[in-house]
Amino acid sequence: MQQSFAQRLGSVARFIGSLLLTVVAGGLAWFFYQQHLDQQQYNQVIREGTRVVVTTTDVNRASRTRTDAFMNVAYISFDYQQKAYTIRYHQDSSWLSTGDRVTLYYHPGLDRFRQPRGYGAFSSKNRQSKLIGYTFLHGWNAERKWLVATLALTAIFVILACGLLAMISGLSIFRLVGRIIFIGLLLTGVAYLSYNSWRYYQYYHQVKSGGKEATVQVLSTSRHAVSRRSSWWYTYEATVLHNKQERVIPIEESEYDRLKPGDPLQAYYNPTLNDMMSVNHTPDNTNLLAAAFAGLLLIIVGWQSVKKLRRQRTA
Repeated sequence: MQQSFAQRLGSVARFIGSLLLTVVAGGLAWFFYQQHLDQQQYNQVIREGTRVVVTTTDVNRASRTRTDAFMNVAYISFDYQQKAYTIRYHQDSSWLSTGDRVTLYYHPGLDRFRQPRGYGAFSSKNRQSKLIGYTFLHGWNAERKWLVATLALTAIFVILACGLLAMISGLSIFRLVGRIIFIGLLLTGVAYLSYNSWRYYQYYHQVKSGGKEATVQVLSTSRHAVSRRSSWWYTYEATVLHNKQERVIPIEESEYDRLKPGDPLQAYYNPTLNDMMSVNHTPDNTNLLAAAFAGLLLIIVGWQSVKKLRRQRTA
């Protein structure tokens, strides 16, 4: 009796946990898709619209969405061509007031105003070497990145939803569909990590072979726990001064241990790529190892799926 009650309680807990995860994944997929549509419209307005200057008639800083509370957002009202408009405006540094003049882009076909962006979730770090956390997706625009994030979260949502439906109905077809999508997601991950590794090694050798050796001044050093290279737990970086500009470049563990602020450091600087690294910096094999692990996991999951299908056919 007690064991039966414990089993039922565990089943209810698993169902509630699966339901919450599914709702969260679905909500994130929807949010990412809305961001993709917003970026798509922004690109169209900037590409096809005209630059105009308007005068604000009202500035309202009251939050209207959940994300407003976490951003420096104001809703500005203004008149343009004898029509009244109100748009959501991100304040980067200046404090807007009624009567201020604001530069916007206007698309007459869409009748939409958009703010020239100096913000965003995918903003680039110009002073940081691309070798740090390298991904070829850095070369993509924000619209594509939001689309990739939407597709990934949608796939996860469908996998979780299939598991939830299988739990409710007991039908194995939902588990099969979820397993197929999971295998497809793993295959995509292997392809991404393998291609990203190849592009990383290409870029690393471009910086090294096309770089000129230069002496830079170390301002500070740091390390980040992400399970990489010799220690398998850290990556090492240095903030340096080169041509009166601060840069964050990759260094080795031994350099992190000995370098102090003000010390000189030999680095390769590639003016064509505008990128720099320590002359002692060795390639990071994280993506390659991750691709190998994902490939092994893909083989295991695929083999288990094949064996399960064979058992179901012979049953």
